[in-house]
Amino acid sequence: SHYPTDYFEGAAPEFLNTLRSPKRKITYFGGHRHSTDQSSTTGIWPNSNWLVGGGGGWSCDTTMQGFVVGEIGLDYSVKTWQKIVDAPTCCSLR
Repeated sequence: SHYPTDYFEGAAPEFLNTLRSPKRKITYFGGHRHSTDQSSTTGIWPNSNWLVGGGGGWSCDTTMQGFVVGEIGLDYSVKTWQKIVDAPTCCSLR
């Protein structure tokens, strides 16, 4: 989605509740802000979500600039981790 989970707190709480459902394993990716993290979003435990709007270019809202790597296992499990780049170098390219 274009929007991270915290955008749905007041506007679509039922959507957040669906993302939190333990019936399916969900990894949600949102953007809009210029950062790569899991700390500035609203949690959807037991599932996970990422803000993946980092990488410099247009703007740098935090020093956490980079991308998320995802790996889907043979058992359909999903593992994700962030790769952070040097923020001063990345953000000076604007």
